[in-house]
Amino acid sequence: MSVSISNIIYRPISGRTDLSKGLFYLCAGLLLVFMLLSAKDAGISGDEELHYNQSVKVYNYFVSFGKDQSALDTPTTHLKYYGQSFDILTTILIKWFNIDDIYLFRHVMNSLAAWVAILLAALLAIWLSGYGAGIITLLLFAISPTFLGHAQNNLKDIPFALAYIGGTFFLLKWLFSDRQRWQDLLPLILSIAFGISIRPGGLLLICYLLLFLIIREAIHYHETSTFSFSRLKPKLLSILLIILASWLLGILLWPYALENPVSGVWESFNVMAQFPTTIRQIFEGRHEWSDFMPWYYLPKLMLITIPLVVWAGLLSFFALTRKALKKDFLKYAFVLFTIIFPVVFVIYEKSNLYGSWRHFLFVYPAMVVLAAIGLWQLILRYKSKLGRIALIFFLLRDV
Repeated sequence: MSVSISNIIYRPISGRTDLSKGLFYLCAGLLLVFMLLSAKDAGISGDEELHYNQSVKVYNYFVSFGKDQSALDTPTTHLKYYGQSFDILTTILIKWFNIDDIYLFRHVMNSLAAWVAILLAALLAIWLSGYGAGIITLLLFAISPTFLGHAQNNLKDIPFALAYIGGTFFLLKWLFSDRQRWQDLLPLILSIAFGISIRPGGLLLICYLLLFLIIREAIHYHETSTFSFSRLKPKLLSILLIILASWLLGILLWPYALENPVSGVWESFNVMAQFPTTIRQIFEGRHEWSDFMPWYYLPKLMLITIPLVVWAGLLSFFALTRKALKKDFLKYAFVLFTIIFPVVFVIYEKSNLYGSWRHFLFVYPAMVVLAAIGLWQLILRYKSKLGRIALIFFLLRDV
């Protein structure tokens, strides 16, 4: 019996789950091959040599048992305020295995991190809405030039995007699980720790954890008019473990934070919120300093560089997922919050922004997840096979 692609994609729930799962992993594997092959042709970015040199200084800090303090002397670059653990881990491998082509290895490693971020985003889409949404998530990333471009040589923003979407996914799974399971807790701790170890902005994941636990319990109290500390106690103990473990793991490869475990991390967060280095760049046909950009600099550049099909998917999400939003409102509200809050925060703070929206690549995976769910719901609205197939091919025309 022959099976059409349309059956595999749009019927994950009626005997076709295995086929949908197979297609999902086939697409993920093909995307991995494409990304790794693309990495070998990537150039060196303007920041890359700077960050590699800092990672070497950090490596020297550790092999000298802290005697070499050059990693802490960064008055111009301010790189001591970054954990940049992914840079450092890559440099450790370069040193240990005597890798000659330093930048090729860095680019391959970064492409691999980007692919894992994409895979986690797709798994989140599956968790929320099934394999159809997961497959569309992969396809939307395949036509996302900004994300795929930075996937080749941006060892700061791409790994942070991995940590952020991982933290979002595993936090949701843990928050909405009735049982305290290590398979949910451990990846959450590692994701938050990884985020902190790259940028102090990883602390946001801890804030989200506390905020949404409070909101979830408030909703539970509103619905039941009961409060049980014994029911909440395991979650509170887990939160304490999550915060302590992720904080300690997050500073292991970060010299400045190791020497100042609390004040150093908090100072770094404040410095990053108003980064002191300014860059002159072109926006709307004018040369302007990065700390004098108009408030709409970030949203405008995201609007004109993110593929239209992603924006169409987001519109479809809000228009077509009312039932899902009503059923799983808090889950979707959490995903939306992780997208909107960082953008609104930097606009409100009038933060120093430059380089388009590369510092906000971390919100993009969640955007793609919601867009994919919206497009999946749009596909399901077509009752005829012909209509669904036509819509699928229309959406895939740029892949």
